[in-house]
Amino acid sequence: MLTNWDYIYSLCRNISTEIKRSGYEPDVIIALARGGWFAGRVLCDFLGLDDLSSLKIEHYIGDTAIDTGEPYIRYPLSNNVMEGKKVLIVDDIVDTGESMLSARAYVENHNPTEVRTASLQYLGSSKIDPDYVGERLEDWAWIIYPWNFIEDMTSILTKCMRKDPKKLWNLEDLKHSLYINHDLDSIVFEITQPGRLPEVLEEMERVHKVNSEIINGKKHWKLL
Repeated sequence: MLTNWDYIYSLCRNISTEIKRSGYEPDVIIALARGGWFAGRVLCDFLGLDDLSSLKIEHYIGDTAIDTGEPYIRYPLSNNVMEGKKVLIVDDIVDTGESMLSARAYVENHNPTEVRTASLQYLGSSKIDPDYVGERLEDWAWIIYPWNFIEDMTSILTKCMRKDPKKLWNLEDLKHSLYINHDLDSIVFEITQPGRLPEVLEEMERVHKVNSEIINGKKHWKLL
Protein backbone atom coordinates (compact mmCIF):
# COMPACT_ATOMS: atom_id res chain seq x y z
CA MET A 1 0.00 0.00 0.00
CA LEU A 2 1.50 3.30 -1.14
CA THR A 3 0.97 6.50 0.81
CA ASN A 4 2.07 10.10 0.32
CA TRP A 5 2.52 13.14 2.53
CA ASP A 6 -0.99 14.52 1.95
CA TYR A 7 -2.57 11.20 2.86
CA ILE A 8 -0.52 10.86 6.05
CA TYR A 9 -1.25 14.47 6.98
CA SER A 10 -4.97 13.74 6.70
CA LEU A 11 -4.58 10.77 9.08
CA CYS A 12 -2.83 13.08 11.56
CA ARG A 13 -5.79 15.46 11.29
CA ASN A 14 -8.18 12.55 11.97
CA ILE A 15 -6.26 11.67 15.13
CA SER A 16 -6.11 15.25 16.36
CA THR A 17 -9.87 15.59 15.84
CA GLU A 18 -10.46 12.43 17.91
CA ILE A 19 -8.19 13.71 20.68
CA LYS A 20 -9.94 17.08 20.85
CA ARG A 21 -13.38 15.48 20.92
CA SER A 22 -12.29 13.18 23.75
CA GLY A 23 -11.20 16.12 25.87
CA TYR A 24 -7.70 14.72 26.41
CA GLU A 25 -5.04 17.42 26.66
CA PRO A 26 -1.57 15.86 26.61
CA ASP A 27 1.38 17.75 28.04
CA VAL A 28 3.94 15.86 25.98
CA ILE A 29 3.98 13.68 22.88
CA ILE A 30 6.41 10.78 22.72
CA ALA A 31 6.93 9.65 19.13
CA LEU A 32 8.24 6.13 18.61
CA ALA A 33 11.34 6.12 16.41
CA ARG A 34 11.42 6.18 13.51
CA GLY A 35 7.92 5.81 12.16
CA GLY A 36 6.19 8.07 14.66
CA TRP A 37 8.37 11.14 14.14
CA PHE A 38 6.35 12.83 11.40
CA ALA A 39 3.02 12.13 13.08
CA GLY A 40 4.35 13.32 16.42
CA ARG A 41 5.52 16.64 15.01
CA VAL A 42 2.31 17.27 13.06
CA LEU A 43 0.16 16.41 16.08
CA CYS A 44 2.14 18.94 18.11
CA ASP A 45 1.06 21.55 15.57
CA PHE A 46 -2.60 20.46 15.56
CA LEU A 47 -2.75 20.28 19.37
CA GLY A 48 -0.70 23.41 20.12
CA LEU A 49 2.11 21.53 21.88
CA ASP A 50 5.83 22.25 21.90
CA ASP A 51 6.94 19.33 24.06
CA LEU A 52 7.97 16.42 21.82
CA SER A 53 10.27 13.54 22.73
CA SER A 54 11.29 10.31 21.05
CA LEU A 55 11.55 6.73 22.23
CA LYS A 56 13.30 3.96 20.30
CA ILE A 57 12.03 0.42 20.75
CA GLU A 58 14.22 -2.39 19.40
CA HIS A 59 13.87 -6.14 19.16
CA TYR A 60 17.56 -6.88 18.55
CA ILE A 61 20.74 -6.08 20.42
CA GLY A 62 24.41 -5.93 19.53
CA ASP A 63 26.31 -6.02 16.26
CA THR A 64 25.24 -9.62 15.74
CA ALA A 65 21.54 -8.64 15.89
CA ILE A 66 20.60 -11.13 18.58
CA ASP A 67 16.83 -11.48 18.90
CA THR A 68 16.00 -10.82 22.55
CA GLY A 69 12.46 -12.12 22.17
CA GLU A 70 11.17 -8.93 23.81
CA PRO A 71 11.30 -5.29 22.70
CA TYR A 72 13.62 -3.08 24.71
CA ILE A 73 14.32 0.64 25.09
CA ARG A 74 17.52 1.65 23.34
CA TYR A 75 17.72 5.27 24.52
CA PRO A 76 15.95 5.73 27.88
CA LEU A 77 14.30 9.08 28.61
CA SER A 78 14.85 11.12 31.76
CA ASN A 79 12.10 11.04 34.39
CA ASN A 80 11.16 14.70 33.97
CA VAL A 81 9.93 14.00 30.41
CA MET A 82 7.05 11.91 31.77
CA GLU A 83 6.67 12.39 35.52
CA GLY A 84 3.45 14.15 36.51
CA LYS A 85 2.43 14.71 32.88
CA LYS A 86 -0.31 13.60 30.54
CA VAL A 87 1.50 11.64 27.83
CA LEU A 88 0.48 10.75 24.28
CA ILE A 89 2.52 7.97 22.64
CA VAL A 90 2.44 8.08 18.83
CA ASP A 91 3.51 5.58 16.16
CA ASP A 92 2.92 5.15 12.43
CA ILE A 93 1.32 1.71 12.56
CA VAL A 94 0.28 -0.76 15.24
CA ASP A 95 0.29 -4.25 13.75
CA THR A 96 1.55 -6.72 16.35
CA GLY A 97 1.29 -4.11 19.09
CA GLU A 98 4.53 -5.21 20.79
CA SER A 99 6.34 -1.89 20.44
CA MET A 100 3.38 0.18 21.63
CA LEU A 101 2.79 -2.12 24.62
CA SER A 102 6.47 -1.85 25.60
CA ALA A 103 6.44 1.91 25.19
CA ARG A 104 3.29 2.30 27.28
CA ALA A 105 4.66 0.06 30.06
CA TYR A 106 7.91 2.03 30.06
CA VAL A 107 6.13 5.39 30.30
CA GLU A 108 3.75 4.15 33.01
CA ASN A 109 6.77 3.21 35.14
CA HIS A 110 7.84 6.88 35.19
CA ASN A 111 4.88 8.25 37.11
CA PRO A 112 2.88 10.09 34.45
CA THR A 113 -0.54 11.50 35.32
CA GLU A 114 -2.08 9.61 32.40
CA VAL A 115 -0.95 7.76 29.27
CA ARG A 116 -2.84 7.40 26.01
CA THR A 117 -1.76 5.99 22.66
CA ALA A 118 -2.28 6.96 19.01
CA SER A 119 -1.40 5.38 15.69
CA LEU A 120 -1.80 6.54 12.11
CA GLN A 121 -2.90 3.04 11.11
CA TYR A 122 -4.05 0.05 13.08
CA LEU A 123 -4.41 -3.64 12.26
CA GLY A 124 -7.10 -5.54 14.14
CA SER A 125 -4.81 -8.46 14.98
CA SER A 126 -2.73 -6.22 17.24
CA LYS A 127 -2.42 -6.97 20.95
CA ILE A 128 -3.37 -3.36 21.72
CA ASP A 129 -6.09 -1.11 20.37
CA PRO A 130 -4.75 2.46 20.52
CA ASP A 131 -6.91 5.15 22.06
CA TYR A 132 -6.78 7.17 18.84
CA VAL A 133 -6.45 5.79 15.31
CA GLY A 134 -6.22 7.57 11.97
CA GLU A 135 -7.27 4.54 9.94
CA ARG A 136 -8.27 0.96 10.71
CA LEU A 137 -7.08 -1.69 8.26
CA GLU A 138 -8.97 -4.90 7.54
CA ASP A 139 -6.01 -6.96 6.30
CA TRP A 140 -2.26 -6.87 6.69
CA ALA A 141 -0.46 -4.92 3.99
CA TRP A 142 3.07 -3.67 3.47
CA ILE A 143 2.57 0.06 4.07
CA ILE A 144 5.06 2.22 2.19
CA TYR A 145 5.30 5.54 3.98
CA PRO A 146 6.83 8.62 2.32
CA TRP A 147 9.61 8.84 4.92
CA ASN A 148 10.92 5.36 4.09
CA PHE A 149 9.86 5.16 0.44
CA ILE A 150 13.32 4.49 -1.02
CA GLU A 151 14.24 2.07 1.77
CA ASP A 152 11.09 -0.04 1.34
CA MET A 153 11.03 0.13 -2.45
CA THR A 154 14.64 -1.04 -2.52
CA SER A 155 13.62 -4.11 -0.50
CA ILE A 156 10.58 -4.77 -2.69
CA LEU A 157 12.44 -4.35 -5.99
CA THR A 158 15.24 -6.59 -4.75
CA LYS A 159 12.69 -9.32 -3.99
CA CYS A 160 11.16 -8.91 -7.44
CA MET A 161 14.52 -9.13 -9.19
CA ARG A 162 15.61 -12.16 -7.16
CA LYS A 163 12.84 -14.15 -8.82
CA ASP A 164 15.01 -14.04 -11.95
CA PRO A 165 18.47 -12.87 -10.79
CA LYS A 166 20.12 -13.23 -14.21
CA LYS A 167 17.48 -11.16 -15.97
CA LEU A 168 18.08 -7.65 -17.26
CA TRP A 169 15.04 -5.68 -16.06
CA ASN A 170 13.63 -2.59 -17.72
CA LEU A 171 11.06 -0.26 -16.15
CA GLU A 172 8.10 -2.03 -17.78
CA ASP A 173 9.27 -5.42 -16.48
CA LEU A 174 9.66 -4.05 -12.97
CA LYS A 175 6.29 -2.33 -12.98
CA HIS A 176 4.66 -5.58 -14.07
CA SER A 177 6.45 -7.52 -11.35
CA LEU A 178 5.40 -4.96 -8.72
CA TYR A 179 1.80 -5.40 -9.78
CA ILE A 180 1.87 -9.22 -9.97
CA ASN A 181 3.87 -9.85 -6.81
CA HIS A 182 2.98 -6.88 -4.58
CA ASP A 183 -0.30 -5.55 -5.97
CA LEU A 184 1.30 -2.17 -6.71
CA ASP A 185 -0.59 -0.80 -9.67
CA SER A 186 1.61 1.36 -11.90
CA ILE A 187 -1.10 4.02 -12.32
CA VAL A 188 -1.61 4.32 -8.56
CA PHE A 189 2.15 4.33 -8.15
CA GLU A 190 2.53 7.30 -10.50
CA ILE A 191 -0.31 9.20 -8.84
CA THR A 192 1.07 8.60 -5.36
CA GLN A 193 4.81 8.84 -6.02
CA PRO A 194 5.16 10.23 -9.57
CA GLY A 195 8.38 9.47 -11.42
CA ARG A 196 10.15 7.96 -8.44
CA LEU A 197 10.81 4.40 -9.62
CA PRO A 198 13.90 5.46 -11.64
CA GLU A 199 15.06 7.40 -8.57
CA VAL A 200 14.94 4.23 -6.47
CA LEU A 201 16.87 2.28 -9.10
CA GLU A 202 19.45 5.05 -9.29
CA GLU A 203 19.93 4.82 -5.53
CA MET A 204 20.18 1.02 -5.73
CA GLU A 205 22.92 1.45 -8.31
CA ARG A 206 24.71 4.04 -6.17
CA VAL A 207 24.87 1.63 -3.21
CA HIS A 208 25.95 -1.24 -5.48
CA LYS A 209 22.84 -3.38 -5.28
CA VAL A 210 22.34 -3.32 -9.07
CA ASN A 211 24.19 -2.28 -12.19
CA SER A 212 22.70 -0.95 -15.39
CA GLU A 213 23.26 -0.91 -19.13
CA ILE A 214 21.54 0.53 -22.17
CA ILE A 215 19.99 -1.99 -24.58
CA ASN A 216 18.21 -0.76 -27.71
CA GLY A 217 17.96 2.69 -26.23
CA LYS A 218 16.38 1.51 -22.96
CA LYS A 219 18.02 1.29 -19.56
CA HIS A 220 18.08 -2.13 -17.94
CA TRP A 221 19.13 -3.19 -14.43
CA LYS A 222 20.53 -6.39 -12.99
CA LEU A 223 21.15 -7.49 -9.42
CA LEU A 224 24.76 -7.64 -8.30
